[in-house]
Amino acid sequence: MKWKPGKKQLSIMLSVIICSLVVMLIYYVLFRGYKITNGIKSFLHILTPIIYGCVIGYILSPILNNIEKRILYPIYRLRGIDLSKQGYWKEKKKARKLGVLITMALFFLLLYGMIMILVPQLVKSIREIVFHFPLYVANLQKWTDTYLNDNPSVRRAIDNLIQSYSATLMEFVKQKFLPNVSSAITIISKSMVSAIKVFFYFVVGVVVAVYVLNSKETFMGQGKKICYAYFRKEVANELIGAFRYAHYTFTGFVNGKIVDSLIIGLICFVVTSFLKIPYPVLLSFAVGITNLIPFFGPYIGAAFGIILLIMINPIKALVFLVFIVILQNVDGNIIGPLILGNSTGLSSFWVIFAIMLFGGIWGPIGWIIGVPVFACIYTFFGYITKKKLREKKLPRDTSTYIDAAYIDDEEGIVNIEDADNSKYYVHNEASSWRRIFKFYKKSKKYLKNAAMQTQLPLDGKESDEIEPEEKKEE
Repeated sequence: MKWKPGKKQLSIMLSVIICSLVVMLIYYVLFRGYKITNGIKSFLHILTPIIYGCVIGYILSPILNNIEKRILYPIYRLRGIDLSKQGYWKEKKKARKLGVLITMALFFLLLYGMIMILVPQLVKSIREIVFHFPLYVANLQKWTDTYLNDNPSVRRAIDNLIQSYSATLMEFVKQKFLPNVSSAITIISKSMVSAIKVFFYFVVGVVVAVYVLNSKETFMGQGKKICYAYFRKEVANELIGAFRYAHYTFTGFVNGKIVDSLIIGLICFVVTSFLKIPYPVLLSFAVGITNLIPFFGPYIGAAFGIILLIMINPIKALVFLVFIVILQNVDGNIIGPLILGNSTGLSSFWVIFAIMLFGGIWGPIGWIIGVPVFACIYTFFGYITKKKLREKKLPRDTSTYIDAAYIDDEEGIVNIEDADNSKYYVHNEASSWRRIFKFYKKSKKYLKNAAMQTQLPLDGKESDEIEPEEKKEE
């Protein structure tokens, strides 16, 4: 007689197999986790051109949408074809191809402008800095000598600092820098190979970006179809809504930050040229690029310009510092809110937290995209929290919980002042400050009662509310 396992036996066997696989997976992650990370890095390295293409296509997608809605669709509408309605598939494909062609042409035109206009100016500025660097060092030394001669205490402190670190510097040069000079050729050759590889990735990425722009609605539909196929309807709706929010947050913040940085860079170039500050292109480029980093970026760009200008002309450095402070205040209070609005919904504390966290994980890229990434995480947990509070029929307003001590089934939310310390620990009755304020309240209450009994107010004036005993007797 053959043994036929029932449903209970099959479920037990399946549970044992799953538990065994989970234990093996945990063991492998704990003791062979580096192989998993290396495998993931190799996989991502292979897909690097695809990732480049998806990023380029994602950044250019808003430009394509504006070209279609503001230029191509109105042209077709004049011909009696409304592409916003259903149908007209052939016309939509033609409009999409034409829109992708215009978008990529604008993209290459922008790259050409940066390469042919900006890069030569940057190279020229860097060459001039290198050529005149000894003169700048001499000017800085002359200025510092003049300042230090007038401040002997500062001079002594700097001399002691130089003496203490000069030996360390010479040891570093002899033991680490000079022996590794011979490896510079290898580093340069590797850099050339890396440059060729980046160029190849860029070419493949542009091709992938064209496909992404041409078929972005198809990819979107396939993603939604997979969500509804493998998840419950409610979960799929929540997941698609989360991706939609992340999309609007990323596009609103990143594109707005790019436009804001371009405006800041142009304003900086115009003003520095008018003030005749040296190297206006280099300084404006540094300020515009670092402005992409929220909060800390403007200070990084300003520090670079100030250090450079101090060696050339300290007065110009002071003028540049004053201008940057004014420019960043204008950007933070007028230009930035006008372009970005409240695209992330994060306070200043969480912006700093996101920059430090994702900057430590992803480096400079994390400084730029860390804020929108954390905004999505912050909003997701906020949504889950409000949903749980709604299920428990509790208030969802944060201000309600500021003075809350605990929640009672009968009384609801109990404030700290009205809380019963015997139920939950609320405050320390023996606190010195609490005894002082408690004594103050008792004294005030005692004086008030005494004034009521003597029919005199606390300030010594006659009271209109309390009538004298003589009037009462009359």
